[in-house]
Amino acid sequence: MIRHVSLDMDGTLINTKFVDKVWMEGVPTLYAEKHDIKFEPSKEIVVGEYMKVGSDKLEWYDLTHWLNKFELDETKEDLLERYADEIEVYPEVREALDALSEKFNLVVTSNAARDFLDLELEEIGQYFSDVFSATSDFRQTKKSPKVYKEVCRRLEAKPLEVLHIGDHYSYDYEAALDAGLDALFLDRMGKRTGREVVWDLREAVEQICCSSPEILCVEEICDEVTENDEEF
Repeated sequence: MIRHVSLDMDGTLINTKFVDKVWMEGVPTLYAEKHDIKFEPSKEIVVGEYMKVGSDKLEWYDLTHWLNKFELDETKEDLLERYADEIEVYPEVREALDALSEKFNLVVTSNAARDFLDLELEEIGQYFSDVFSATSDFRQTKKSPKVYKEVCRRLEAKPLEVLHIGDHYSYDYEAALDAGLDALFLDRMGKRTGREVVWDLREAVEQICCSSPEILCVEEICDEVTENDEEF
């Protein structure tokens, strides 16, 4: 029986505008200013260096690493604060968290560094008992099932008591299953279909509720309303 629901952050709870701005605008802008070049060639150089590392490595997520590598005169705190206004919670998130928090303990499990998570959680942090940064706390990425096993250990939960939801098929779905957790793949683009796929968190709530016999799922509520309307 599910007791804990774990959620990814970027692309799941928060749209990616904030992180995209930091990595794809903020760092290239600083590099362009330092070397007195235009933004586009600066961005090409910076992104090229990102891609040499790749998202499976810890350095990919470490803003301090990149500021030092490019010898940029800006603190990570200042750079993050510059784009903090871009943080935006997806429209259905609060409603979904309200529903889930009534029945489950909620946690965040993300690849994002804790510096990012602390800012992103300012509006919704009250819903979560724990926040786990795979890269900051465990020094691994969510590609490794060990991350999810460690989350379970810290929650004092068996893997089958934890369900994880996220928007990266490998990191959030396959790795979670490999660790023994239940999982849902959040595809906000609507490109995938299947029992494991949801297109927003409202749909995730419906699936989770319908898999728990003690909880009346949203579809059943809607069906009852329709039946009552037909009686009149």
